[in-house]
Amino acid sequence: MAHDTQGTPRFPHNTLWLAIALLGASSSALAQSTSQELEPIQVTAERNSESDHVVTAETLERRQANDLQDIFADLPNVAVGGGAPAAQKVYVRGLEDTMLNVTVDGATQSGYLFHHQGRLLVEPELLKQVDVVAGAGEATNGPGALGGAIRFVTKDPEDLLRPGQNLGALLKGGYFSNTDGYKGSASLYGRLTDNWSALATLTQTDHGDYQDADGNTQPYTSSERFTGFAKLVGELTDEQRVALSYERSEDQAFRLHRPHWRPSVRNAPIDQEVIRETVTGKYGFTSNANDWLDLDLTLYRTEASLDHIDGPFGDYIGAMESYGGDLRNRSRIGDHTVTYGIDYRQDEGRLGSPLYGTDREEGSVVGLYLQNRYQLTDRLQLSAGARYDWFELDEELTGNSFSESGLSPNLGFSFDATERLNLHGGWARAIRGTQIKELFVLDYYRNAEDRREETADNYQLGATYRHGNLYLAAEVFEMRIDDVVGQVEPAVLGNLGELKSRGFNASVGYEWERLDASLSYSQARPKLNGEPLSDDDMAIGTSIGNTWVANVNFQATNSLELGWTGRFAERLTDVASNYPEKAGYGVNDVYARWQPLASDHLTLSLRVNNVFDKQHVDHASYGDAGDVAHGLPDPGRDIRLSASYRF
Repeated sequence: MAHDTQGTPRFPHNTLWLAIALLGASSSALAQSTSQELEPIQVTAERNSESDHVVTAETLERRQANDLQDIFADLPNVAVGGGAPAAQKVYVRGLEDTMLNVTVDGATQSGYLFHHQGRLLVEPELLKQVDVVAGAGEATNGPGALGGAIRFVTKDPEDLLRPGQNLGALLKGGYFSNTDGYKGSASLYGRLTDNWSALATLTQTDHGDYQDADGNTQPYTSSERFTGFAKLVGELTDEQRVALSYERSEDQAFRLHRPHWRPSVRNAPIDQEVIRETVTGKYGFTSNANDWLDLDLTLYRTEASLDHIDGPFGDYIGAMESYGGDLRNRSRIGDHTVTYGIDYRQDEGRLGSPLYGTDREEGSVVGLYLQNRYQLTDRLQLSAGARYDWFELDEELTGNSFSESGLSPNLGFSFDATERLNLHGGWARAIRGTQIKELFVLDYYRNAEDRREETADNYQLGATYRHGNLYLAAEVFEMRIDDVVGQVEPAVLGNLGELKSRGFNASVGYEWERLDASLSYSQARPKLNGEPLSDDDMAIGTSIGNTWVANVNFQATNSLELGWTGRFAERLTDVASNYPEKAGYGVNDVYARWQPLASDHLTLSLRVNNVFDKQHVDHASYGDAGDVAHGLPDPGRDIRLSASYRF
């Protein structure tokens, strides 16, 4: 592999030529192979009209997904750092997930637990798909979506039942060599009547401390997670549908007080417990007689908590409770498709200690929104929308109240220049008012009295070319967020200034009868007041090098599937003052899935992550800022074995 003068791998040309060679070799091999009817291969991370990328359940199965890093590994513009699972944070175009609107089945996951670790607790086994919106977008993305949106969607009973099947079960077991860990899950699903179906899943995961590629065990990185999930779905009539779901995830471990830093005299391990509990109810009414009535109602309650047990400041538990709803209708009027509605969310943040009592903050946001898609001609679709949000917050610490409101409009177009070439683009604005602070600073941080709402403007222009099985896409974007909020002085949150980011995304893919291959690229350069974001800009984002992702999936036979994924990050030299450059790296994963029986009852899977045991620190992980503020390298080689049996 070629290296630069500093010993850093130069990946772009190598990756591109490797992908081209694989495409050519595979094409030649397939041309000589005998024809055989096979099941269609699904393309991962595809784009639809309401999101930039869709991660499918098939992708998660291939990866034997165990955490957030596995979920988003195929997307170059999404990075997940942290090393230890508890420290994982999601970054889209370099912006942290705190800048995005994140939902699970429509339930907003608001709040920020603790800036030294991740805030999202998601079990991949439950997911049907994940939608990713990069940058401020349509009005339906919800309030405060400065950097975009992530929508986790859980499975329905019908997603697991075979055609004509009334009752089924799925048992899975897996082993992870790096952590000497295991994962087991059991799902029972079926039709209770002709109109009602149900699903229940229990998942248990137990991991020891992981090893990096140099063979060093990273202490206090173990985790033990239990998840229970149940969903009830009913077809009340041929026009009405209801769904009720409940999920509880628990993660317990004796881990470092600051999980994204290595051990030190200022970072000792303590007992910790993270819990997320979400209840969601949905009602849908789609009129068979009127195109103007397609109603959806979502109601939810979700609570996430972090408990520091006998820590350096005693016992502390932070909890974020949210409840809310979204009522929307979709009307089709001629060439217009109009979606409009109202959403509401009430938040309460608490930080409690037996010694110091409980500190609280309460906030709310209510929004009205409308989004219209107009098919002006056979080739040209226009979109326009807006939402108006009212934010309120009561700060118990100071007795101050904050109230902001504003309009978030958007414009877009999609033009089929030819039968093969589509041009698309648009502009969108999003605002975010004052929200509940990070839970573990509720007792001493305050908001500046002159704090203003944050405003994001996002411009995008792209092209997509399809010819037969060939797919090409490219997109440029520019984003500006005014009045970004951060720490303006010790323990005071206020407006820091202007965040700007420009970038470019591109992808190429091809599908044959038995094989699909793709290569994608992402570049983003977020800067705050002209200075690149650093790892200490927590709750805002960080700087990440240009990223390439290559994928090859090969259906060798009807029962055997093979694949390879390569994720490569270029060296990052444009960094904040007094911060080190981030070294480039490349990580390769391979997998095989085999169904030895004539049916799909039994599936055996093998996956090797970081197959060449590359020592590296993900650019989204905390780097090296001193003896105490020092992040962790990512895991080394991990051999994953799993078996599932479907009854």
